[in-house]
Parts: sequence; structure tokens; C-alpha cells
Amino acid sequence: MRSLRREPALLLALLAVIALVLVFIVYPQVQVVVAPGSGGYASFLEGGTWVTPFVHSLEVMALSTTSAVLLGFVYAYAMVYSDMRWKPFFRLIGILPLLSPPFVVAASYILLFGPRGIITYGVFGQTPIIFGLLGIWGVQTIAFFPFAYQLIADALSRSDARMEQAARNLGAGPWRVFRTVTLPLSRPGLGAAILTTAIYIVEDFGNPQLIGGQFTVLPTQAYNLISGFGEFTSAAAVSTLLLLIALALYLAKIRLDGGRSFVTISGRASSMPRPPVPAVLSWACFSGSLVLAGVILMVYGTLLVSALTVLFPINLAPTARHFTFVVTGSNGDALRNTLVFSSVAALVSAIFALFAGWLVQRGDWPGRRVLDFLLILPAAIPGIFFGIGYLTAFNQPWLDWVDRGALIILSMVFWNIPVGYQAAVAGLRQIDRSIDEAATSLGASRLRGFWDVVRPLLGGSLRVGFVTTFVRAVTTLSVVIFLFTPATTVATIRIYQLVNDLNWGGATAFTVADISMAIAALVIFAALARGRLALGMARG
Repeated sequence: MRSLRREPALLLALLAVIALVLVFIVYPQVQVVVAPGSGGYASFLEGGTWVTPFVHSLEVMALSTTSAVLLGFVYAYAMVYSDMRWKPFFRLIGILPLLSPPFVVAASYILLFGPRGIITYGVFGQTPIIFGLLGIWGVQTIAFFPFAYQLIADALSRSDARMEQAARNLGAGPWRVFRTVTLPLSRPGLGAAILTTAIYIVEDFGNPQLIGGQFTVLPTQAYNLISGFGEFTSAAAVSTLLLLIALALYLAKIRLDGGRSFVTISGRASSMPRPPVPAVLSWACFSGSLVLAGVILMVYGTLLVSALTVLFPINLAPTARHFTFVVTGSNGDALRNTLVFSSVAALVSAIFALFAGWLVQRGDWPGRRVLDFLLILPAAIPGIFFGIGYLTAFNQPWLDWVDRGALIILSMVFWNIPVGYQAAVAGLRQIDRSIDEAATSLGASRLRGFWDVVRPLLGGSLRVGFVTTFVRAVTTLSVVIFLFTPATTVATIRIYQLVNDLNWGGATAFTVADISMAIAALVIFAALARGRLALGMARG
């Protein structure tokens, strides 16, 4: 607190950060919650239109989370424990769904298994009805298993091999070691994976909207109420109900992270290898991973082939016209908007999160715990709720002068703040405070000490915040679905529109271009970081 009094510039910077958080995180969300009013909530609850979508959301969450986490655990165990071949290939395939809009899995699913799908109709001559619960379940399993895989693999790789080796030396067999040592040690990662994946699934909008048919969940109900009937009050009530589910899951995850005590890493380093798994298990892991990788490659390969052929799957003659369609006219503007909006949002979000993390982690002023909570709050806010918040708060006559492109950028910045913020806090905890103090003792202000000394040491955190925010901004749909105008359309909006228009060639070409931007950003920054780069878990 004394340093704030001695340095007015630092105090002004802190007040500016607090003001931005209140205006662009707290205010829009409060607007959604209070919009219906007590009478609106009462009539909404009495009407009962929310009950079926609420039950459907819980049903989808339970089924998809179970299958996604199960696949994620198998995939992670295969990567960490087995001696199978092609691990770099499988790791690359495992992150591919993270680099694409989740709803493109639904688009590919329709092309493969729809009434005129290349497999269902082309191979088996069947025209099944794939829309509904089973379709959503299958699509979300593939779209969201990478989140579970990353969290579980991280937990498994951090466990001390000496505990498993000791169990084997005492006569325990592989199955008993797995059941009594490996599985209990993986509980923190497994619990985090379950809750994180459940949050992503329950707030997913694109997949249920494309593949759900008449099977309505809370995000699609909120969207349909606004787009079909202009019912902002009812949509706000539905979104608030969705927020309560997501908040409950996120608070449960925080409690799990804070209360667990599974100490497997001591001060003494261990180079002991993990106990070998039976050869038959390694082959089983390889087979399972190969099948899952094959499914993922089939999903994204279908998109690529569709983008490069005249009319998939009827006319497979090669053509580049779909990509010409994508880069010309308003479609080219949408791609350009995506690149510009995402780049600016990623840069601003990464720098802002880094500075806010330093203010909270190194500060001793009252109320910093509240700011810490507000900065990670967007991690628990569903994208469609966040978008409705910005629509409600900033779609006012006196704000007509605000450019919609700027509003989209701001929504991307503050929805993704938790990524860079948590990376910054983690990095700051590894930097001794004496480094900051040495700079100030030599006469530098705290702000200059941060910029000249601390900031260069947090280059890794800055890169994680930038790349993850860029990838999420490039692939997001739910946040921007209510904010765009014809002049500020982005790639995911065009993909969604083209899929609804059954323009599969244009939609898949747009998807390939969108994914290529995400991959290019990841490759460039991985090269700059000499391969030491990972995607942050924004909702983790």
C-alpha cells in the first residue's frame, strides 16, 4: 500500500486495470443477470419451457463427459506409460481438435454419417436420422476429449515412478499397480479433466445447434429465443441458468485444485524409469490410439477433401474454386477480420493479463484477492452468456458510435483473460521477489522494474497467453454470434452460415483456412520458443 502512495503512476495503472475489469467483465454479466428482473424470473420458472433443455443439457453433459474423459485417459496412459510406436504422431493428432472450431466436427459428422453421408449412404445405402442426443454425444466426445487428454497426461507424467517401482518390487502385478498406485495418483488430473470437460460440453453451442435437431439444450434455447423471437428477457434467464451450472462446476474444480494433497514430487530428482507395461498392453494402447487417430483424421480429412472437390461426395473432381470463393469479396473480408481481430485481441489480452498478474501477485494492497477472482471469472462464464452480456450492455443508442469490430475484439480480450493471467501468475511464482526489489533499490520505479526486469523473464507466459488467445479467438462462435454485423463478420460466423445453407464446399474451405491460421500461429511461436510452447487451458 505504501508503494502505491509513493508512486502515483502505479496507483493510476491499478485503478485503470480495476476499471477495465469492472466495465468489460463484471458490468456485462450483471446486465444479463438483472435483465429479467424478479417478475421475469418468476414467470420464466413458472412457464417451464426451461425444464426440457435443462434436463437435456445435464444428459448430454453426463454422457459426453464420461466418454470424452474415458478416451482421454486411455490416450494419456498410452502416451505416458506404454512403449508403443508413433507417439509424436499421436500427440500431434491429439491436439488437432483444439485448433479448430468445435462445431466443425458436427459438420464433418453430417458429411460422413448424414442421410446422404459418404459412409451411411455411399457405403451402406442407408439414410439414418443422426440428429438428436446420439449425434451430439458422438460429436462432443471427439471434439472435447483433447482437453481431458492434456490434463490427465500432465498428471500422469508428473507422478513419481519410484512409487510404482516400489509396488512392483514388493510383488504387485501390473494390474494391481495400476489399480492401487497409478489410478489413485491420477485422481487430481482425472477430477480436473472431468470438471473442465463438463464445463466445455455444457456450454457448447455450435455442435448442438448443427446436429441437435429438435433436441434443445440451454445454449441453443438462448440463441433461438433471441434470433427467432427477440426474447432477450427469457434468453437472459436461460443464460443465467447455464451460468449457474458452469459456475458450480468451476467452483468444484477450484475446490479440488486447492484441497487435494497428492504429493508425488519431492525435492530429490528421480531418474528412475517407469515399470514396463506388458507388451500386450502396449499393443492394445497402440491399437486404440490408432483407431482414435483414424477417426480424427477421417473427420478432418473429410473437410479437406470436401474443400478440394467440386461437390463432395457426388463429384470428386479436384477444384480450387471453393478457396477462390473464400478469399474473394465479403468472404475475404471475413478472413481478414478474423486475422486482424484475433491478432489484436491476443496481443492486448496477453499484455493486459501479464500486467494484471504482476499487480495481483506482487501487490500488498487490500482487495487484490477480489481482483484475482474477477480476472479468472471469465473461465467459468459460458461463451454465449458472455456474448449476450456484451449485446445487452453495449447495444445502446448512446453507444452507436462504437465500432462493432472493436466490440468483438474487446469481447475476445476479456473472455480469454484467464489464460494469460494464470500463465503469468504461475511464472511470477517462479521468480524470486528479490529480483523486483533489486531493481527498486537501484532507483527504478516499480513500473519500470516490471517492464525492464520482470517482463523479459515472463516471455514464456506472454507467448502462452498470446497463442492460446489467438487460437481461441480464431475458433470461437458463441461469443461473437450476437455481436457481428455484415462488415465485421468473422470466419466462424461464415462457416456456420454456409453449413446452414448446405454450401459444404465453401464451409469446408473456410474451415481449412481457419484451422490453417491457428496452426500457423502455433508453429511460428513454437519456432520462436524453440519448441517450448503449450496451449493454455482457458477454462482449466
